[in-house]
Amino acid sequence: IRGYGPIESGMTIAEAEKAAGRAFERSDSLDRGCDMARLTGDSGRGPLFMVVDGKIARVDVTGPGIQTNHKVSVGDDEAKIARMYPERVTVSPHKYTDGPYATVVPRTAPDSGFEVVFETDSQRVTRYRAGRLPEVEWVEGCS
Repeated sequence: IRGYGPIESGMTIAEAEKAAGRAFERSDSLDRGCDMARLTGDSGRGPLFMVVDGKIARVDVTGPGIQTNHKVSVGDDEAKIARMYPERVTVSPHKYTDGPYATVVPRTAPDSGFEVVFETDSQRVTRYRAGRLPEVEWVEGCS
């Protein structure tokens, strides 16, 4: 995602902190199991990073202003997803709401273990997550 340094799925917490130039807010379970964490200084505004067994698994974006590498962000119209990711979007029903999931599959084989999942209200992007499989498809985060 744009603006958060080159943090990538699979990085250790230390590698991600070095890439971002900031530390993660710590919790007891951040180094083991599954936890959601923000970078210090984001105070509820920035993305949430899913950390599984001490490594970054995915990033969740719930507010406007943070774009994917293809410049899609929360608040954009649903049609922009298809325009920015032509022939790579699969639409499926949302587990809890009327709006669908729009899942972007990778273009190349080396990226086949990663996806971007947009949630919409059938008109606009309400949130999105990006990262490695299977964690990016976990609907309820670490729950």
